Amino acid sequence: MTPGTVSRFRTAARCATFRWRFGLREILKLYLGVVLMVGLPVHSRGEPERLLRQRFAIPAQRAERALARFSEQSGLELVFPSRIAARIKTRAVYGSFPPLLALGQMLEGTGLHATASEDSGVVIITSHNPQPPTPMKRSSLSQTRHPLLGLLGFLMAAPLILAQPFAPSSTVDEDEELVRLPIFDVSSERANTYRATDSMSGARIRQALIDTPATINVVTSDFIKDIGAASVIDATQYVSGVGNSHLSGAGGRSDAHTIRGFGIWGTAIDNFVTMNSFQATLDPLLLDRVEITKGPNAVLAPNGAPGGFANALTKSPSFERSQTVRLELVDEYFGNRISYDATGPLPGTKRFSYRLIAGYQDAHSFIPGKILSKSLNPQLTWAISPKAQLKLKGFFINWKNEGPSAYPSRLRLRSDVVNGQTATVDSIMPGFVYDGANGGYDNDLRDVHIRRGTLEFTTALSDRLSMRLAALRQYLHSENGGVDWRELPSRWKTHPNGFPNSERYNPMTGVFTPEQLWGLQDSAMPYDEVTNPYVSTPVLEYPPHVAPRTAQLQHHYANEMHYQADLAGNFEFGGTGRDAVATLQVVVGGVRGRAYDKLYNWESEPGALLDFDYNTGPYPTDQPGRPEKIDSLWRHWVGPRTTKTQVYGTSQLGLFQKRVLLNGGVSRIWVNRPDWIDMLTGSTGSKLRASHNTPFYAALVKVLPQVAVYFSHSENADAGVANNEVFWQKGEQDEVGMKLEFFAGRLSITGAYFDLKQDRVITQNPLYFFDDTLTEYFLLDVTNKGFELDIVGGITPNLTVIASYTDMKLREPTGHPRIGTPDTLLNGLLKYDFSRGFAKGMSVFAGFNHVSKSAGETPAIQYTPLGVLAQISFYVPERTIYSAGASYDYGSLRFQLNVDNLTNKKTLWSSTGRNDVTPYPGRNIRLTTTYTF
Repeated sequence: MTPGTVSRFRTAARCATFRWRFGLREILKLYLGVVLMVGLPVHSRGEPERLLRQRFAIPAQRAERALARFSEQSGLELVFPSRIAARIKTRAVYGSFPPLLALGQMLEGTGLHATASEDSGVVIITSHNPQPPTPMKRSSLSQTRHPLLGLLGFLMAAPLILAQPFAPSSTVDEDEELVRLPIFDVSSERANTYRATDSMSGARIRQALIDTPATINVVTSDFIKDIGAASVIDATQYVSGVGNSHLSGAGGRSDAHTIRGFGIWGTAIDNFVTMNSFQATLDPLLLDRVEITKGPNAVLAPNGAPGGFANALTKSPSFERSQTVRLELVDEYFGNRISYDATGPLPGTKRFSYRLIAGYQDAHSFIPGKILSKSLNPQLTWAISPKAQLKLKGFFINWKNEGPSAYPSRLRLRSDVVNGQTATVDSIMPGFVYDGANGGYDNDLRDVHIRRGTLEFTTALSDRLSMRLAALRQYLHSENGGVDWRELPSRWKTHPNGFPNSERYNPMTGVFTPEQLWGLQDSAMPYDEVTNPYVSTPVLEYPPHVAPRTAQLQHHYANEMHYQADLAGNFEFGGTGRDAVATLQVVVGGVRGRAYDKLYNWESEPGALLDFDYNTGPYPTDQPGRPEKIDSLWRHWVGPRTTKTQVYGTSQLGLFQKRVLLNGGVSRIWVNRPDWIDMLTGSTGSKLRASHNTPFYAALVKVLPQVAVYFSHSENADAGVANNEVFWQKGEQDEVGMKLEFFAGRLSITGAYFDLKQDRVITQNPLYFFDDTLTEYFLLDVTNKGFELDIVGGITPNLTVIASYTDMKLREPTGHPRIGTPDTLLNGLLKYDFSRGFAKGMSVFAGFNHVSKSAGETPAIQYTPLGVLAQISFYVPERTIYSAGASYDYGSLRFQLNVDNLTNKKTLWSSTGRNDVTPYPGRNIRLTTTYTF
């Protein structure tokens, strides 16, 4: 290298000189690094270089710029061939890594090789492919101003460089677009720590988000870690169109979502959508990412909810050795968790790698009670050949919620909250405590045991064809227990709900009147506005009464087997690379699943529990035990063996150098459920055997490489039986959207308008009250139209944003909003990473979640006897919840502070009716310490 070459590099407008101003902190770190290198053998404890972790934020870009940015952020001096570096694109690197490990990840697959020069004390980047002599460029922070410090940097770096394997692959020319083999896995590349660039949930193979004609939101593991998410629903709270279903939400209570207003009970895991969901939450350390797909998806969830689904992709074994211990402590609730994650090559082997993720939690809940969780998740990968691998994953999870918090919706509204009024904390009936047990028992519980195993084999059949074979076996045992008020027929009319709520609606107005019963003046005669009108009778909404109680325990057993086969190919026509006239991507496959259920309900013997007299207080205070004898069985149900089979095919045709992408496909579903019988009652269930086709099609145009507009139509369907006739309830959506990328893909903005519906919803015919010869019920549509906006990524290399806005109108066939579904959602979070100065290694964030008011109930009737639409009696109020946090990376340690509900806001959260309202958890402070070694 000549002085002139270095001079040209310093004066080039596009490659500025990088300098390092050393302070006491940096000198001490260098001194500590030298001591550690001299005092510790390089291989004595596996990976001592992890003690020198630094934070990196380098997007995928040309190697020339990427290496210059790496030099700036690491402090290492690099020398590289300028002409080759200008033609190669490196991988993105985000997060805390040892400098040489980060450099290895950045150069992986580029054909560039890093070595240390003992003469000059620099890291030299060379190419494995023979090239003509090329001038070398130098990227340095120290250069000639700090020769001693440059030597110290070399002393620290040299052993690490020699110890790191930099495996060559193939050079990627930015001007040449190569045909890529379809991949059944997501990429580790990210344009920003919060912004993934691809997903698996669109077509079962890896696909760039900007090339996908649908709204897919990806929640990265870094975001999950930063906000301290305890569950999938916690992790997705900043995504547009996503809310929590009843009994689901803060602190890992459950993973039940609403997406675009439609509820989903359970989450797909690693592309497996099971027939039985479970309430247990996955350990956050297990999650690699969560992908939220909006709208019906006939390929991955052909029988799912029309609003969309969540797909949790778990971590996999790695051939890079790593161990992580994470401890979370709290001052109040939803914490006290310890997790362990270890991965690496299996000792003594070169083709096997393992991963073991384990977790334990013993936490208090906001409502009195506890959340207990234990999980053990072993994994193994066998790299059979460079083109084939076999992956096994096991999930052993025990999750329990015991005490009153198992059923937290126990608040009751006062009787004067009526006529569409928005309820508040002040609307709660006297005697009930905001965060109290309110009639709950220590013996209430939800207990879930999951045993789950998956096997996945992937291989490349040729340079254009890939295949995936996968299988799942899942066993689920859940217990739900508590106390019930079971009324005797002679006491029915004295029960607070003994008078059906349908009799509390004013027949003339449809307004719910909690303390009035309505009936004909003469019940034996037909209605007449003058001679026999409807009249009201005063009655208390919650009258004093004596109620017999019984302890109950329900056992649910479910077994499932699923098999999947996928074949994917990429083809070119009329040339190769950019010269190709057209490209074609095809994915075909099949899925078969079978589920078998058993349900047992136990109930204590009559008289085993004392009756409770409501004259003595608003709720019981004693603690009855659980039923212990099978003799007390009152219901026994054995479900049929339900089999679902799916065959699908999708394709994407690329034209004009993939600026126009045309998508289409179809999925055919078969459902087979034989006759079944309730062994206790002798009642039978109807046979279900049917098939259905669900097509989808879409078009995407890339106006610019970073700007895409699209239209898509998608469907899915599920079968049911009514009046011994099979029917298919279909979800259908049209969506128009735009996707934009800025700053080399670091920031993305996605906007979409959707028109979504679910058909064949049973709706009462109001005219039937006047003419019983007419059809009593109609099959109508539930509709939702709305707009969503998502902003995710880095505004600058240090400032990251995630924000979303949703404006939608989900309406039942009656025109009412759906219970618990707000029309407006607004979320935002800003995070700042300090990359230099005294605060280097620190990150801070602040965020908020806002939801508008939502319906607090579904009216007990759709229409009154006079054909008037029944009105919603109350709404849950709007709420804005703030959160904040900070983290600090110091070598192998990470310290993290999270504050949930920063302002300690008290408000109502969700409800299923006037007697079942849930409070929002108060402020909670959590401290998490992570040690990686």
